[in-house]
Amino acid sequence: AMEARGPEEGFGMMEKGVQVLLRWQSSTTALFLPNACGFEGFRSAIEERSGVPAEAQRLCCGGRDVRAETFAIDTLENRTVTLQIRLRGGGGDGGSIPGRTDLVRTKKTHNWYVGKLAKEDPNFKLGANWTMCMLSNERLNPPVVVDQLGRFYNKEAIMKLLLEGTKRKHFTHIKTRRDTVDVKATTASKKSSEPGEHPLGWVCPVTGKPANGKRAFYVLWSCGCLVSKEAMDQLGSEACPNCSRKLDPELDELVCIAPPESEQKAQYAKMKARNGILKQRRKQKKRAEKIARGELIPDDNEDKPTLFENSAEKKVKKKKKKDKKAALAAVEVLKKSKDAKKRARPLTAVEKEVRESLKKAKSQSKVFSSMFLTKKDFDERDGSTSFISTKPRSMNALA
Repeated sequence: AMEARGPEEGFGMMEKGVQVLLRWQSSTTALFLPNACGFEGFRSAIEERSGVPAEAQRLCCGGRDVRAETFAIDTLENRTVTLQIRLRGGGGDGGSIPGRTDLVRTKKTHNWYVGKLAKEDPNFKLGANWTMCMLSNERLNPPVVVDQLGRFYNKEAIMKLLLEGTKRKHFTHIKTRRDTVDVKATTASKKSSEPGEHPLGWVCPVTGKPANGKRAFYVLWSCGCLVSKEAMDQLGSEACPNCSRKLDPELDELVCIAPPESEQKAQYAKMKARNGILKQRRKQKKRAEKIARGELIPDDNEDKPTLFENSAEKKVKKKKKKDKKAALAAVEVLKKSKDAKKRARPLTAVEKEVRESLKKAKSQSKVFSSMFLTKKDFDERDGSTSFISTKPRSMNALA
């Protein structure tokens, strides 16, 4: 540690000068410098005081580096300058500071792959959701499936996920094979002149326009046909324009492909509603099969369940019922604890003395004991009107 020196050392006694406080190795000392001192003279004074060579010094004042270009001795008067050792390396300040990406190996995400492929093909980012498998981050290769959120997957990747039985974030809604449907897309017979054409050649069967992410497209959930929104608006939503199959209005079979962020929550709610209807239908179908085989006798008085009940309402009702039951249980526990405290509380000396005196007075006077009779004692009387000559039956009177 350095020792503070007076003005007579270093530069000697001066009529006019500037005092600068130097902090080095957890100690602070004062430097007295002339008004005409430059940057090199300032570093030489620090080298003489600390022993750190001028080329290895890094000087900071007020959170900023002290540099030769902006150096002025007057601005440092009575201020603290911190001395650090400059590390040799490839950094701009003479040192090299590694970042998190240099130290931690992070998992490559879907956005990373999109950015990588976007560098190779400038038009790729426009239709990334149309050309990449959201699960394996690979290019789409037939057969291709789609989920109810409008995401495309390679069928091989989905089967691998289901066989492994592992739960992955953002894909927990895919539990069985029926949570996805095979895409039946129409392929163009000749190449389109429009830039950004789908690599698999998918086009709308009605308008013939490519599915490249510039237009909204639907997948019809029951049949898996890929049709543009423009075609559905022109022909209506009563039947599939590709296979002519009638659509179920209760299921809302139109699944938007790669919806914008503002519509993703609405599409998720549609998925939950659709799954609830299909689940109820499967239950009814199984019950009808059991009745047909004679394994189950139908009951005419049995309440028929509704096809669908909002899952959010179910959760609210279940939570209210659970909270009410918990509140009642807490009240019962509180009552029991209070009763137990009353019974377990020992009598004080004054209470014992009062109880003994009451007991003695009741035994000496029946008139006094009759004052402690309750309504129950009157109701249990067998028609007798004398309460003085009869021994009371209540516990209070006998106490």
